[in-house]
Amino acid sequence: MIALLAFEGKASHIIGGDIYYDYLGNNQYRFYITLYRDCASSGAAYDDPLQLAIHLGNGNLFQNVSIPFPGSTPVPLDFNNPCATPPGGICVEKATYITVVTLPPTPLGYDISYQRCCRGPNVTNLITPDDTGITLTTHIPGSNVGDGTFYQNSSPRFVTYPPILLCNTEAKVFNHSATDPDGDVLSYSLVTPNAGASSITPLPPQTPPPPFPPVVWAPGYNANNPLGPGSTITINPTTGVMQVIPQNIGLFVVGVKVTETRNGVIIGSTVRDFLFRIFNCNITLQALLPSQEQLPTFVSYCQGLTVNFVNNSYGGSTYAWDFGVPGTNSDVSTLFEPGFTYPAPGTYTASLIVNPGQACTDTAFITVVVNNPFSISWNSADSLCIVGNSFNFTGISSAPPGIGTYNWGFGNGASVNTANGLTVNNVSFNAPGFHEVTITGDNGDCVTSYTDSIYIFDVPVASASFPPNQNCLGLTVPFGNSSTNSLVTHWDFGVNGITNDTSNMSTPSYTYPNPGTFEVVLTVSSGLNCSDADTLNITVNEPLILSFTHNDSLCINGGLFNFDATVSGPGNATYWWDFGPNGNPTTSNDIDANGVGFLNPGIQPITLYGSFDNCIDSVQSQVYVYSEPSIGFTMIPGLQCVPYPATFINTSTTDGPAQYAWDFGDGSTSSSFNGFHTYYQVGNYSVSLTLTTLVGCIDTLYLLQQDIINVNPSPVAMFSVTPEEVNVCDNEVTFTNESSGATSYLYIFDQNGFISEEPNFTHEYVNVGTDYPQLIVSNQFGCKDSVRQTLMVLPFSIYVPNTFIPDQDGKNDVFLPICPFEIYDWDFQIYNRWGQTVFTTDRLDEGWNGTFKGFDSPDGVYSYKIRYRGCEFPSAWQQITGSVRLLR
Repeated sequence: MIALLAFEGKASHIIGGDIYYDYLGNNQYRFYITLYRDCASSGAAYDDPLQLAIHLGNGNLFQNVSIPFPGSTPVPLDFNNPCATPPGGICVEKATYITVVTLPPTPLGYDISYQRCCRGPNVTNLITPDDTGITLTTHIPGSNVGDGTFYQNSSPRFVTYPPILLCNTEAKVFNHSATDPDGDVLSYSLVTPNAGASSITPLPPQTPPPPFPPVVWAPGYNANNPLGPGSTITINPTTGVMQVIPQNIGLFVVGVKVTETRNGVIIGSTVRDFLFRIFNCNITLQALLPSQEQLPTFVSYCQGLTVNFVNNSYGGSTYAWDFGVPGTNSDVSTLFEPGFTYPAPGTYTASLIVNPGQACTDTAFITVVVNNPFSISWNSADSLCIVGNSFNFTGISSAPPGIGTYNWGFGNGASVNTANGLTVNNVSFNAPGFHEVTITGDNGDCVTSYTDSIYIFDVPVASASFPPNQNCLGLTVPFGNSSTNSLVTHWDFGVNGITNDTSNMSTPSYTYPNPGTFEVVLTVSSGLNCSDADTLNITVNEPLILSFTHNDSLCINGGLFNFDATVSGPGNATYWWDFGPNGNPTTSNDIDANGVGFLNPGIQPITLYGSFDNCIDSVQSQVYVYSEPSIGFTMIPGLQCVPYPATFINTSTTDGPAQYAWDFGDGSTSSSFNGFHTYYQVGNYSVSLTLTTLVGCIDTLYLLQQDIINVNPSPVAMFSVTPEEVNVCDNEVTFTNESSGATSYLYIFDQNGFISEEPNFTHEYVNVGTDYPQLIVSNQFGCKDSVRQTLMVLPFSIYVPNTFIPDQDGKNDVFLPICPFEIYDWDFQIYNRWGQTVFTTDRLDEGWNGTFKGFDSPDGVYSYKIRYRGCEFPSAWQQITGSVRLLR
């Protein structure tokens, strides 16, 4: 593909490339890396140098070769269709890097590779093409391959580069073959090219060893169909000739591999990775001719010497026909769709040129075969029943009487298989169905044939049926029909005195006017002399019709239901009720069943049955029995201290909606299902719940729980700290309890996890920062309270100025560090930029006035070092270093 910038830039311009090599002898190989790039893009230029990686077959790096940029040359578009204008702004250039490398023989062989990113954002058939690179690679066989000399190999190389531009819908044939210096056998295939590198690292410092990841095809694309749905691309595996019929517009990556084989052993391959640019050519002219068989007037090749041509071309304004008669120049026409009569039977090739003599022109050809007219056919009866069938066939020929010979073919199922002459009589067939009959004629110039079919109807078998429970279905009966080989169906339902009790449907239903016994006849036929009948005797009864009404719902306590039935049916029918296992009673034979109760609440199924003979029917419904309500509640246990949030759990049961009324004993109420209330006063409280049901078993229930709540007093936590701000040197704090109602105390400190159970005490802080001491108090009932205070511990500090101006104005004339804490030892030194000590003192109140040996020191930055022992760490020396700027 295209090599890129010498700096690691994202290329977005790779078009294609390949790599091959020559064996020079003495273990030397010359490598050719050919790269193509889009020189109209803003992507990076060719690599200079190109980094070629050579790995052993086990993946270990053998050598990394730097190849300088050899320069590039433009690639011609080679687009010569005069009927289309190529798009502008297309630029392709080619560079071939060449290097010679010595590679001693090894059983592992060598993998030679180059990798670069990226291909460009406009590639159509890849996922994320702007983040997809390329890997060019080839392989030198190991010294153990074949007869041991196969490593002395020169790889195959492609002869020419494929066309850069293609028109959509225009077929293109291209010789994509390769040559091999060693004469090895070559084969070709379409493959998925390799990806390589990424937009993050477009130019890897070293190409990794194989295997290399393939490019990721977009949906609808693959190695064998890289141009997408509707397009075709093939390559001859032997010759390397590629045929492309594109349909889609865009940029398409394609991979072609040539494999070399020696003595039956595959020893290497070369993959070319390239790009097709397919555009909408908008070709408005094309010569198109149908085949002779596609002409609307075509019947056979023996329909005379005149041919009426059809012109499917488009975009033309003038036409030049040549009808292909040898030895003459008069067989021409300029009509759009001419007709032409040939001088003699024969085979001719006619041509059509659209827009002859113009720059954009096209030519099409058609081969026609003409002979003198000759047609044949036959006629006979279309169809007969298989019983006694006999056909007479008469041939019809366009040839004069006595001219020509005729042969018949009737098939293996006929009484005669073949016959001669124009007329054949008394032919019968032994099996039902279609039978093809063919007559073939020869008039001396043409042989033609005609085939048609006759049909043999099989003997039908009538078979009528009705449902097994037909006597239970009432007056309407559905009839079944399993007859075979029938074309015509006729039913007679056997009602005396009328003629409209018939049907020609295959499986009809019939409603009888009254109950009774009837004779039903089904007659089926499949043609003349082919019929059969089946007779049934059926008994039709009046249908059972059941329905009932009832109360919808009642309470289980004293609720009795009334069930009223409406029934009709045969006179011998009986009826009864099933009230389910909870019914009281469970069954009844009365048409109207009153005063029925139920033992348990809930949904109760009710069924009314009717029966006669072996017939039974039923109708179902259901009633709802409400259960009695119950009342109850519990309280979630917990320590009852002021303020006490109490939660009461309602354990009442109701069968339907209800209303609830809570009385919490302190004047507060609630209508929620569960009770939630906070008690703010010490004391004992009785709680009650009133339940009122709204449907079903309507009732009002009341429950009082005496002294269920006993609220105890809570202590109040409070304490003070003195002082509220200390430092690491003066760090003692006094804690004073100010709580009320408490019997026990617990102090918890954030610093060091210190705790105390004393109400009053002192504490020394050792760490700087903010502390939030907490006091937790409790009383004899277990009730608790807590409070926090904030206390600040300041750090040890020394203030050192960063600038001073010794101009004797009484302001900032002396560089003097200031420490508000107690200092036990002090060593203060100042150095100039050469490290020379310009001032030193052991007195805390003495500073530097900006002089050295009695002279003013120049402007600039001076370093200082302070060593001291202070109140924070009395036994250890501390040190501070820094710099100060002297200004004058």
